[in-house]
Amino acid sequence: MGVYEANLASFLDGGGRLFMSGQDILDQGAGTTSFVLNYLHVSWDGSETQNDKATANVTSDPANPVTATIGTVPLDLTVLLGAQYSDQITPTAPAIVAFHDDSTAPDGLTVDTGTYKVVFLAFPFEEFGTAAQKGDLMNRVLTFFGP
Repeated sequence: MGVYEANLASFLDGGGRLFMSGQDILDQGAGTTSFVLNYLHVSWDGSETQNDKATANVTSDPANPVTATIGTVPLDLTVLLGAQYSDQITPTAPAIVAFHDDSTAPDGLTVDTGTYKVVFLAFPFEEFGTAAQKGDLMNRVLTFFGP
């Protein structure tokens, strides 16, 4: 585990809250670290099969307590690189799928271990819908994180 991951792990072990989003965060070996497996609760095989998945929209999972009623939201690819670098993830317990891509594969999750909480989006938050939709999602995340 690298120094940044070790610091994040220590923060989470102390009851921290983490919101993480972006493109290619898990690319290549980055997704196979113990931090990704044990704190983001993502199983990643390190191959290209889950990498750079084209998707124009994300759809909330109806079973997720944070995102359940959001529905389908378009991604604005012009905000960053103008290309698709979102990832497909395989959540592991206690993670719960938060969003699915156009192929219905998971690409976002929430985690509540009782000690720490995580919201991880395998797509850039900056690309998520309108300003109002971004605000709604962030309000939901902050409510989930609690005081």
